Amino acid sequence: MQPAPDSSPNIKDSVVSGDIHTGTVVHNHYHAAPQAQPVQQVVVPQQPVYQQPVQVAPQPMYSNFYQQHGAQPMYYGAQKDTLVAYILWFFLGFFGAHRFYLNHIGVGIIYLFTFGLFGFGWFLDLFLIPDLVRRQNMR
Repeated sequence: MQPAPDSSPNIKDSVVSGDIHTGTVVHNHYHAAPQAQPVQQVVVPQQPVYQQPVQVAPQPMYSNFYQQHGAQPMYYGAQKDTLVAYILWFFLGFFGAHRFYLNHIGVGIIYLFTFGLFGFGWFLDLFLIPDLVRRQNMR
C-alpha cells in the first residue's frame, strides 16, 4: 500500500490497524519524511548587570569552646569522685596518688619525690580536694 500522491505528508495510513494517525510510531506502515521546522532564535539584548559586591565575614578555622553560647561541655573521660580522691589522699597522699588521679601530673611528681612536700602539702590538700575535683570535672 502506497500513500496517495496527493495526500498531505502529515497524514499516514497504517497497514496494521487501517486508521489514520499523525504519530511517529514505527510499525509496519508508511511514514512521510519529517518536515524540517524553521527554528526561530530570540535575541535578547545584553544589558549590563550591576551587582553589589557581597561581603562575607571571615570564618574562623577553629572554634573556641568557651565562645559557643549554650554549648554542652565535652568530657574526655569519667568524672572524678571526691570520695576516691580522699581515699587516695589518706593512704597514698605522701606519694601524690590523689594528684595523679586528678590529672595534676607535675604536682604529683613533686609530691612523689618530697613525700607530699614533707607532709605540709599532704595536710593542705585535705582542704583543697573538693575544689580540685570540681575544677577537674569542669574540664
